This record gives sequence, C-alpha cells and structure tokens, in this order.
Amino acid sequence: MKQKIIFFDIDGTILPENGMPIPESTKEAIKKARANGHLTFINSGRTSVNINPNIRELGFDGYLCGCGTYIYYKDKLLFQSTIPHDRCIEIINMMRQCRIPGFFEENSFCFFDDQLPNHPQVEWAKKSFGKKMTLLPSSAMNDPGFTFDKILIFMEDYSDEERFKNYASSFLEYIDRGNHMAEIIQKDYSKATAIQFMCDYLNLSLDDCYVIGDSTNDLSMLQYVRHSIAMGNSTPEILPYCEYVTTDIMEDGIANALKHYGLID
Repeated sequence: MKQKIIFFDIDGTILPENGMPIPESTKEAIKKARANGHLTFINSGRTSVNINPNIRELGFDGYLCGCGTYIYYKDKLLFQSTIPHDRCIEIINMMRQCRIPGFFEENSFCFFDDQLPNHPQVEWAKKSFGKKMTLLPSSAMNDPGFTFDKILIFMEDYSDEERFKNYASSFLEYIDRGNHMAEIIQKDYSKATAIQFMCDYLNLSLDDCYVIGDSTNDLSMLQYVRHSIAMGNSTPEILPYCEYVTTDIMEDGIANALKHYGLID
C-alpha cells in the first residue's frame, strides 16, 4: 500500500479522559500502522511540555503541538510561532480587567496569574502539571523574552466575556470547548495548517491523510481532509464533518478505524 499519514488527537482519542490508561489495542494498532510503512503524528492542542511520556513511548514520527504553533518531525523542530511579548502583556491585562480565570501555555511551561480570579480548573491544572505549571513572574512584564502560545480560559458569570472576545477577535481564535471552557489560539494557525505544513514538507497529498479526533478543537483538521474519523465517544457537534465514526476509545476505537481503512489488518 502507498504510504499514508495518520494524525491523532490525544485527549479522548489516544488517551481516555476518565483516567484510564491508553488501551492496549490502541498501542498495538499504532505499532502495526508504522510497521506497514505509514507515518503517525500527534496533532494536539497541547503544547510540547504536556506531551506525556506514555504518549511519546508509542513512537510517533512527529508532534504537531499547540494547535499548529510548534511542529516536530523525527525530533527536529521544523516550525514555531508564539504571540509577541507586547501582545502577551496586553492579553494578561485584558483578562485581569475582564475577570477571566485561565492559564497560559508555552512550549516549555504553563503559567498561572494570581491576579486572575481563582478557579477549580486552574487549581486542577496546578496539581496535574506539577513543576510544569509555574506562577507568572512579576518580572515577566519587563522581560522582552516572555511570551506564550495559547490560553485556556474558564468563563464565569462575573466574567466580561463579550469585551474580551471583541478585544481578541482580530488576532486570536476562540474555540468553545463546552462547559464554559474555551481554548484561545493564534488566529493564523490550527491543526489544519499543521497538516498542510507536513504534507508540503513530505510531498504527500491530502488524499493520503487520515485524521482522528473527538472534540470541537479537532474540527479544523476534521474538516480539512476527506478521511476524517470521529471516535465513538466524540462530542455530537463534530459528527456531521466526519467521513467515518469508529467505536468508543475503550472499545478498540483506534484499531477499528485503522482496520476500516485497510491501514492495518
């Protein structure tokens, strides 16, 4: 079979969101796909620092991180984009004024700001990320090297959501993740732009691409290629944009999807 390239989301696709380990059938399916000569990539909203060892152990050929803002192939960084320092400071000040809880993601660290309202999800992130989550240093405002790549926010009744959206609409994209949570990414980059970058770099056609996801932050890549696959546990909003719906993540969803397309036996 001609070499294909398969792009996987992480949460809800490779990694169960109920705290369970990666299914063995998923590990075996990815191993078989690579043995058959196909390329496998993570395409995630996570920045590189949050690609956990249990993901990296699966032997992916590359990692498209931070919704297309960092692209790695064979451990080589091919592309990167961050929000300029002055703009980052503007965003922090606007979030403070609009009383929007959240945290900031960079390729090597995540930051929280103790001048933003506290929120249970931010507290969870502090515990979950451990040393990878640091307090936004007061010196950051004066350090021209301080930047971040994306933001995760949690809107509350006291938040001035409309003002923040109006401020950010020209240079940031707002992805509604449901339950008053939103992922804020750089406007010109997405999981779809990352796929196009890799296709150009590897001289492969979009017809040779397969993408697998489960939530609204996967929509850009699911809509971009013909062979788009939704997990059985996906949010209903993405299903109209998918060519195929596989089984649940815990019911051999990845293995069944790759078998459906003949990528593995």
